[in-house]
Amino acid sequence: MPKSSSAIPRVSPLADIALQGRFGADKGVPGVTLSVRHPMSIVTVIARKGQSAALARAIEAAYKCSLPGVGESTGTPSLSFHWCGADQYYAIAEGKAESELYRDLKARLEGLASCSDQSHGRVILRVSGPKARALLAKGTPIDLHPSTFGPGKSAVTQMAHVGVHLTQTGEDAFELSVFRGFSENFWEWLTEQAEEFGYQVL
Repeated sequence: MPKSSSAIPRVSPLADIALQGRFGADKGVPGVTLSVRHPMSIVTVIARKGQSAALARAIEAAYKCSLPGVGESTGTPSLSFHWCGADQYYAIAEGKAESELYRDLKARLEGLASCSDQSHGRVILRVSGPKARALLAKGTPIDLHPSTFGPGKSAVTQMAHVGVHLTQTGEDAFELSVFRGFSENFWEWLTEQAEEFGYQVL
């Protein structure tokens, strides 16, 4: 008898690529720390025509969290919402069962938004450390100066010719969401660019 979908383990596409260890320049403390945030529940939420305000109210009532404005993120590490376009958001959660977040959002937002489960389609990478901004600045035209781009900010951009959703989660901490099919090449680019700073993979 075939296994049910809930019994199938969710394997990161970078499981054999993002190997733990210390790499690059070996003097002093690593300038960058890299890790893969996995497994994650990722759902695209797109407001239906004329339902933006109602959607915001529904999210507030259901999750005690306001929808983010343009270029912003809201929520907590366990459940957050990230702006990714006009009336479009990523809902991201950890510690959820397979498709649990998608089913919950779909039921609660019926008639207000279209929801699409992206949990197997995207990969989230964490980049942190004192040289994190310098590393990311190599690949994006976005102004990452703290006075412009700080915690709670999000942006849709490109790095190494790959579409990236970028969020700042802390003073020197960022998360990058990329399509699964590009994740291996993107990881290779990211680690190559981090070599001059010295980097640690967790």
